[in-house]
Amino acid sequence: MDHAQDGACDDLGSIWANGYSIAELWGYTKPVSRPEPASAQTHVLLWGILSIVEYQVDQGAGHRYLRDRLWNGDWIAIGVLEPKTADASLQIVPPIKAAKFGRRFSTVGDGVTNYADVRIVARG
Repeated sequence: MDHAQDGACDDLGSIWANGYSIAELWGYTKPVSRPEPASAQTHVLLWGILSIVEYQVDQGAGHRYLRDRLWNGDWIAIGVLEPKTADASLQIVPPIKAAKFGRRFSTVGDGVTNYADVRIVARG
């Protein structure tokens, strides 16, 4: 791996570290606080309403909202392609039309191609 790739991996790792897991997006963990620029605060508020939308408005609405944000490129997902190997590295998850989400291992996939340890970040 050359130095340019090392730098890209480091940058992707730091972006991933500031992202939100699937469980965090649905409020199934302790409150999350990360330093973010003011422009990202809107997205944090939107993420916080996913659980409200999911359970009070329409079952499945939160999943559709997240799926749409990822498909349209408003948000990006970063994770590790499954099955994970010892030398696996973080990747940007390509848009998946009918993405499914798993909270326990923070997964995003279509049932055939899946990514684990996924964090969601706002494109910015």
